[in-house]
Amino acid sequence: MWLEGPTRALWRLSGFRLALLGVLAALAGALLVFAIVHHATEESWRDQIDARVAAAQEDILGDLSHNHKGLTWNVRATLAEGSGLFYAAMAPDGHWLAGNFHLSSAMANRWTRPQTLEQQSGLVLPRHVLAIRGTVLRLPGGERLFIAADASALLTLKSLIAWSFLAVFGTILGLGLLVSLLAARGTLKRVEQFAATLHEIMAGDLSRRISLSWPGDEFDRLAMETNQMLKRIQELMENLRQVTNDISHDLRSPLARLREHLELSQTRSTDPAARQICAEAITLLDQALDIFAALLRLAEVEAGARRAHFCVVDLSALLTMLVESYEPVLAARAISLRAEIAPRLRVQGDRELLAQLFTNLLDNIALHAQGASKAGIRAERENGWVQLCVSDNGNGIPTEAKSRVLQRFVRLDTARQRPGHGLGLPLANAITVLHGGHLSLAGDAAGLTLRISLPALPQQIHGE
Repeated sequence: MWLEGPTRALWRLSGFRLALLGVLAALAGALLVFAIVHHATEESWRDQIDARVAAAQEDILGDLSHNHKGLTWNVRATLAEGSGLFYAAMAPDGHWLAGNFHLSSAMANRWTRPQTLEQQSGLVLPRHVLAIRGTVLRLPGGERLFIAADASALLTLKSLIAWSFLAVFGTILGLGLLVSLLAARGTLKRVEQFAATLHEIMAGDLSRRISLSWPGDEFDRLAMETNQMLKRIQELMENLRQVTNDISHDLRSPLARLREHLELSQTRSTDPAARQICAEAITLLDQALDIFAALLRLAEVEAGARRAHFCVVDLSALLTMLVESYEPVLAARAISLRAEIAPRLRVQGDRELLAQLFTNLLDNIALHAQGASKAGIRAERENGWVQLCVSDNGNGIPTEAKSRVLQRFVRLDTARQRPGHGLGLPLANAITVLHGGHLSLAGDAAGLTLRISLPALPQQIHGE
């Protein structure tokens, strides 16, 4: 699972998105806090430096007003006292008069308010001084006096705050991503448990229930409600199957006895018309008994009762035998049957039901593939599955009917002129689902293809 591919798959997980949104909110909060701290700290240091420079300016102005010895003398006297500040006195024409560093006339002209300059600004500063902050004072006689203080601590503080922010930002981001991945993994694990259980239920095991975990979280609440729903569905399905079985059993017995009476009457009757009526009635009764038998078989398959008798089935051998049996049947209807069956295709299942599955599909071709001249069966291994295709080039199934033909008693021949009861494909689909597979229909008016996927045995996945 790792944006194209796995990353895109992660982003689809709600747990990962929620955790990531929490991380982004925490980062936004950290950014706001650091911005406030940075601004407040920087302003405090600036105010201290500006106050120191302003005090030095007042001292110089006071000396100039009292001793009248001129700017140059007062600057040199102040430097002799060791104030620790930087001074530059400049004449009205811009040349340097006195001080402990040189400032160009152009730079002095641009200096209208307190500013911070670093060494990269073109100033010649002592090696240990990273930056200075000061302002230009314009005197009445046209002279200019620049006074600045060491602002290295301010620069260092800004760098420290920036690196601290990056460290905290990186830590929050790393821990947040880790927590997001763990949250996504936990959510995905629970969802996969849900999906696996529901898949088994859809495969026919209605007794399965979603397991609960110790936290009793929202997933457990959803699981409990889902389990209650599944319990109710199981009860309804069992009632429905029981009703179907009861009706089928209860009707089969009197119909079977009625058939016996009709056969006896046909045998004893000497009237040809009566014998013909008995024969037609027996044919209709046989159709009814076939329907009840198919319903009982369908109910048995959907109940999953045959799963307990699963064994290894050589699907290649089974398909080969069915092809040999149906080749003459289809040839009698001018349909050629072509088979492409890979060897040693084996699945876990019920051989009788699998034979019923493919028999139903081949019977459909023989009875309902109007205009077909070719039919085919292809079976092969693919990614741990046995992929089977049963196709013909007949009239196919209309697109709007494909979603209905897997339902019971649905027939495209609404006039009921061709044989069949509309139970062949539903039974085939039920057998496929019972074996953990999937059946789908494809094609158009130029033909029909039924694709069946059945899980392969473990040794088949790794090759034989």
